[in-house]
Amino acid sequence: MKYLKTLLATSISLALLAGCGSDDFKIDQQQSEQTEQPQEPVNQAPSITLENAQGVEKQTITLTASVEDEGDVTYLWAQSDGIAVSLENTETDTVSFVAPSVTQDQSISLTLTVKDEQGLSATKDVDVEIKQQLVVLTVDGIATDSPLMEASVKATLGEHEFTTTTTTDGLYSLVIEVDDDIDMSQVVTIEAQGNNDQQAALLQSRLMSFATLKSRAGDDGVLSQADDFAVNVTNLTTAKAALMLRENAMSEIVTEQDLQRLGSEINADELIQVATAIKVILDKSSSNDALALPAGVDNVLELALDEQKITDYIAAVKDEPAFTQAKEEMLADDKVVDNSNISEINTLYLNEGIQYYNPVIEFNNDGQGHYTTYSNQGSFTWHKNNNVYTLENPDGIFNISSSEQVLIDGQQVYIDMESSVYKVEITLLTDAENGVILKEKQFSKVSYPNGEKPDYEDTSEFLTNAFTNNQQVDFALATTTPLAVPFPSVTYNNGEVETSLDAATLILDADGSGSLVELANTPLQWQLVESGGKKSLVITLTDYNNQSFTFRQLTSADGIVHIAAFNNDDAAKAFVHIASQIKSNEYFDIQTVPSVYAHTSGALSAFWFELWPDGRLITVSTYDYNNDAELSADEVGISRGNWSLQDGKVSLSRYTGGEGCYYADISPSCWEYNRREWRLIEQVNDSVYFTRKMMWAGLPNTGFTQVGYNNRKLIKQNDRPIQLPEETLQGIGQFPYVNLTGLVALNNYLEKPLYYVSYEYSSEGEVGYFQFNADQTFDYYQDGELSAGSYQAFADNQVILRDDTSFFYGKRYGLLAESNNVVIAAFDSFVWPHFGSEVDAKGYAEAVAQNTPVSGIDHLLEQKVYMVDRDQKGQWVMTFLKFGNGKITIYSDESFSSIETELAYTVTEEGVINLSNTENTMYLSLVTDAFNIIVTHDVENESKDFNYFLFDFNKAKDFINNSNALRESAYR
Repeated sequence: MKYLKTLLATSISLALLAGCGSDDFKIDQQQSEQTEQPQEPVNQAPSITLENAQGVEKQTITLTASVEDEGDVTYLWAQSDGIAVSLENTETDTVSFVAPSVTQDQSISLTLTVKDEQGLSATKDVDVEIKQQLVVLTVDGIATDSPLMEASVKATLGEHEFTTTTTTDGLYSLVIEVDDDIDMSQVVTIEAQGNNDQQAALLQSRLMSFATLKSRAGDDGVLSQADDFAVNVTNLTTAKAALMLRENAMSEIVTEQDLQRLGSEINADELIQVATAIKVILDKSSSNDALALPAGVDNVLELALDEQKITDYIAAVKDEPAFTQAKEEMLADDKVVDNSNISEINTLYLNEGIQYYNPVIEFNNDGQGHYTTYSNQGSFTWHKNNNVYTLENPDGIFNISSSEQVLIDGQQVYIDMESSVYKVEITLLTDAENGVILKEKQFSKVSYPNGEKPDYEDTSEFLTNAFTNNQQVDFALATTTPLAVPFPSVTYNNGEVETSLDAATLILDADGSGSLVELANTPLQWQLVESGGKKSLVITLTDYNNQSFTFRQLTSADGIVHIAAFNNDDAAKAFVHIASQIKSNEYFDIQTVPSVYAHTSGALSAFWFELWPDGRLITVSTYDYNNDAELSADEVGISRGNWSLQDGKVSLSRYTGGEGCYYADISPSCWEYNRREWRLIEQVNDSVYFTRKMMWAGLPNTGFTQVGYNNRKLIKQNDRPIQLPEETLQGIGQFPYVNLTGLVALNNYLEKPLYYVSYEYSSEGEVGYFQFNADQTFDYYQDGELSAGSYQAFADNQVILRDDTSFFYGKRYGLLAESNNVVIAAFDSFVWPHFGSEVDAKGYAEAVAQNTPVSGIDHLLEQKVYMVDRDQKGQWVMTFLKFGNGKITIYSDESFSSIETELAYTVTEEGVINLSNTENTMYLSLVTDAFNIIVTHDVENESKDFNYFLFDFNKAKDFINNSNALRESAYR
């Protein structure tokens, strides 16, 4: 009951409360509810932290972003600026890329976009600096001879130059800083230019490749004299640089391989002579004007590069005491010559040059040794004092039997002579990149067995390069065939032909067998065995009593190397010379063979071949026998013959029997006494290395009885190496063969006739034609007769015609100009137009025969005209003229600025030009866009003179040069 009362009371109270002030209650309740309900959070964009960065080119660069956000986010990296890169992991917080290669510091920009789950995003840009990767080499050396004070020093690496200045002691430190992408196989050249009273000193040193120098410098990156002696820029390095350039036909030396090859081919005696001359000029001439730099020469490098001038200078000063003194001082100067590495030499492989038979000298530990030449081997005892080796044998280290021409009872006779070399002194002068330079002095006893002259003792000395056992390498050519190698002067005789091998071609098969090509591919066995401390090639000729030969490789290169070849028989012989793999793509090309091929051994001493496109061959030899520094006609030897190309080999036949002996089948009085065959080994720029097969005949129609093989080098060039006397030039022509420029390609006119009329055009005549066919044949029609022959088109677009008659054989043909279906052709010494249409050819002939103009001259008025005509000697020359109203103005040169003379003229309605000072008339017989032909009608003599008007100076110049060159060959 109490409980019920209480409940009722509570209910009444609540009801009263509900009816009293109910609105206020609701408001309070709502406010309370609002206060107590939690707030929804406001979404914020992600926050990105990302710093700028840097890295090195070609390296991987990684960037990581720090992102703050309450939920999950997505990433997207993109490049916004700079060199394009390939981004990796672009949808993560970490992106990476490989920096591109740059030649200078560069910057790229990336943009990172981060997006949250609600789609809000943030971006951040970042710059990445890409640093260039540099390779640095510091070169420390000296420019001396004496030291060049405050001289300008320049190092050249390809197109890059780096400079510094020497101290007052001639010392320099030069920093070479290059991009790591540079071609590091390029060689480095350092020059030092003296100042003030040392202006004549332009010294040069040719160093190895940048990669080699960097390696030699070691970890500290500093290249000093101890690392490479060539950092010293001296008179000796200058002489060497000049001789190498001359040996390379003045072509720039761009590879380390070429430097090594050329360095081993220059003559050591000439090197020392030129270096001494440079020192005389720089150190000894201040008080003696006779020793000074020759007039017209600016510096010693320029002098050394000019073979004639340096030869003349040396001849003028070599007997002066100052010359001897300078040489001695140079060889004693440890800044100029390097003796630091001359040690532990037990073998010298002499290398006087490609033209020499270079011997081998071996020193045994027991004080004995061998001196092996191409003809024999001698023994000796030896001892060494400092850098001087003394070799002795009282019975003769080697003995030579020969003859001497003497005057006895008024007659020239030959007498027997014996020479015994009993002592040799070898002085090592300086270390070199390819061995050493040494002086050899020989002491001989000369006797006459039959007593015609008294016996006497003689001494002789010479300088030479030499490889040493320190240069020898393992034989590496055995896996590359065929091989052109030297051979130790072995002779074989089959009863009819005597064959001498100073060179051989080896075919080496992988199974240890092979063949020797020059002995009719006789079989051989080969293996690699140790000889001279390195693996060497040994071959055995199984069909020649198992004769054995050893080949030691002395240099390493992808091309020409040097090898010492030994005959292992009891009669030992040795020979040091060039060798190489014979590559399948190395062969003579008919289009480029015509040229001058020369070997020079002095300013006036040379031997060369002139191979003309027409197949003719001229061989020239020169020597200044009377030492008057001039060549006379009797100091020049000339022989004639012809050349041909078969299977990539050049065959050169030389004839005797008269000045016209080019072809024996055309001149029956001529006979072939000598034939050479060149098989190309390798051509490096203009240096041509080949195996020469030499064949000799003693009498006409007897065949060749002597055959010899050797490896040779000639320089291919456009000019004759020596200016010949005028008397000689009258017999062989003023100029050698040169490549022509500007001829029209014959390919445009193949398989279609080119019509022409007779050269004189004195009558209408019958039209003839030339037709050149794609199979290198031609058809020739004239005066009702059709003949045929073959032709050869050369790289310069001149053509040589050949058939079975002397009329065409060797004739040269070229297209000088073309325009409007007309070509101006040169055939032998004739120049005249050819037409693509027979009708046009006949029309032209008719106009000329009747002296009828084909056009007026309005198109010529005020136009620059380059008139091509012959002078009184028959040479083609150029005249510069303009037609004005009633006046022809002739100018002195192509500038058309200086008037030479003026001629008054009138022109008829038909186009006949009348000159005021003569009865002769002129008229245009042919008009095309590129050229006109104008005919001068000589009324009194009833003759015609044909001139050519061209409107382009360069084309007119080519027209003249080509016409004269083709004419020159016609009279050869």
